[in-house]
Amino acid sequence: MRILYDTNVLVKMLSRREAILAFKKELQSGSTHISSRHILSEVEAVLVEKLKLTKQKAKAAARLLGRQSVIVHPKEIEKICRDPFDDYVLAAAVMGEVEYLVTADKDLLVLEAHRGVKIVTPNEFARLASK
Repeated sequence: MRILYDTNVLVKMLSRREAILAFKKELQSGSTHISSRHILSEVEAVLVEKLKLTKQKAKAAARLLGRQSVIVHPKEIEKICRDPFDDYVLAAAVMGEVEYLVTADKDLLVLEAHRGVKIVTPNEFARLASK
């Protein structure tokens, strides 16, 4: 299964040990996490601004996520969402041919799907993945 976790989900995951372990288990079971430099840069910035990590620790966390992910480099960004960053997330999900974009962002969730990518909450994804 190919999955893209949005920044908000990645940041929350990095703040909880059990979530990190679940992410590792998911990857070991054959799932592939897709990300982009844009998403990883935002993760790094949020870790510094909101979780008050040092820049060095935030960069290390983003690098670790990057090593666990297939990084895509979308060239065409369609204007779909109110927030332009969300358009980058959608472009990465489409380019990475993900099945699920997992997010808590209401602007993305309202779409429900985009170009074959299902957009779901973390709770919905957990239910789907456990089946």
